[in-house]
Parts: sequence; structure tokens; C-alpha cells
Amino acid sequence: MNSALPSAMWLPFGARILRARSDRGFSRAELAATVGVTDDKLRDVEDAHCRPARSLVERVDNVLGTEHQLVDAWAITLQAEAFPNEFGDQRELGVHATDLWEHQPMAVPVFLRTREYSRAVLGPSHPDLTPDEVELMVEEEMANRAAMTGPEGPVLRVVLNESALRRPQGGAAVLNAQRDFLADLIEAGIVTMGVIPEQTPHHPGLGGAFRMMEFTDRPTMVYAFAAEAGDLTAESEQVGRCAMVREAIEGATVELMPRSELLTARWPEG
Repeated sequence: MNSALPSAMWLPFGARILRARSDRGFSRAELAATVGVTDDKLRDVEDAHCRPARSLVERVDNVLGTEHQLVDAWAITLQAEAFPNEFGDQRELGVHATDLWEHQPMAVPVFLRTREYSRAVLGPSHPDLTPDEVELMVEEEMANRAAMTGPEGPVLRVVLNESALRRPQGGAAVLNAQRDFLADLIEAGIVTMGVIPEQTPHHPGLGGAFRMMEFTDRPTMVYAFAAEAGDLTAESEQVGRCAMVREAIEGATVELMPRSELLTARWPEG
């Protein structure tokens, strides 16, 4: 690991600079010359190989006309590196991982949901929101799914509690379509999945849902999910403990195949 690199939390920021530049039709060389840095320097910023100075981000923000959004993102990332549990872009961070492992005891992960299942989960979870507001959240989940399961996404491994695939969230049609979608993803090699059977006498995953993200040349990060806001850390001792829990979870896991009964059975019969 190259310890001189910034933490993985700078990867979404670098990607944001690149997207803004591309959306406005600038080559990297053109933007670099306009803001007064070398092409190599701007490449380092976009690849998250350095922490850019605020003055540089302000110049980029002005040239690209992003209305202070890049400066705000820079400030959030800088603070998050010091206080990682405050980092809000953990979904976007996952897109930049090389390998992502996730345990979910209650529901299918965000990046593997059908649109209808997403709506069925989000609606009851946010009774204070209007249907239109829920629909915006559904669209965000679908965008995240496209990025995570696309060709540039991480290698995905998911372990669920068996009950997550038996709970008829949204009704029979929604659950059965979600099962079919997961079978298709497994068949295509986009994700590997396992389940912890309900009758497991010593369940190792009762501590809750969590995600482990591995990056090229950067420390592994863990995100522990919570009802309101989760915790993100790269602290080696905590990551080590989570790795031990992951090993125990995998030891209790039964692998899911495209034709596994849990995916092919139709609810309510099976």
C-alpha cells in the first residue's frame, strides 16, 4: 500500500471533477492550462492521488461554473477524512471499490434491488415523505445500481439472512420479480450471493448490516449501517474485527445459485 495516497474518500471527489469537466466539454489539458496547473497535477486530482488545495478547487469551480458545488464537496471530503463517520457519500464510495462485500439481514442491498422492490422498501421506511420524494430516492437507488453492477463497478459479494428473501416486501409479484432479478445477476456473474439459513443455531451476523470495501493501493474501509446514519472507518483494528465477523458469516453461509429453490420458488407457495 502506498501510504502517501489520500484515503479512498477522495475517489468520489476526483470522479466528480472529471464528470464536471467532461460534461462541459473540457479536455484535461485545456482545463489544466486554464486554471494554471500542469496536466499531470490535474490528473492526480481526478485520480485522487493528491488532496488538492482549496484555491485550485475554487479556480476549477469558477471555470466549470459548478456554482460552488466542487468547493463544498472538497470541504466535506476534507472533514470526512478527519472524521470518517461523517462521510455522506458512502454509496458513491462503493462504486470506486475494487471489491465490495456486504451482509444484509433484513432486505436486499440497495444496489441489487428492482425498481418495485426499492419503492416497497423506501415507502414504509420514510412515512414522512411524499410519493414524489420517495420516487426521487428510488431513482437514486437505480442510478447506484447501474453504477455498481456495470462494467466499471466493483466485484460484488453479498450475504443475506434467508428471511430477507422470504419476506414478501411489496407483495407476491414484487418479491418474485426480485428473486428472478437476483437469479439473473448471479447467472450473469455480476454478483455472487449466499444466505445464512434461518435455523442456524449460532448466527454470526446478529451485529447488524455492514459493508467492506477494498481499494487499489488504499486501506480497506468498513461501513456499518444504521437506521439514520451509519459509521465509516478505515481504522485497522476495527476493520480487522469486521474481517473476522465476515469470515464467521461466510462459514455459516449457503451459496445461492441461479436455480436455487430460494430464488425459483414462488411466494406464497414457497
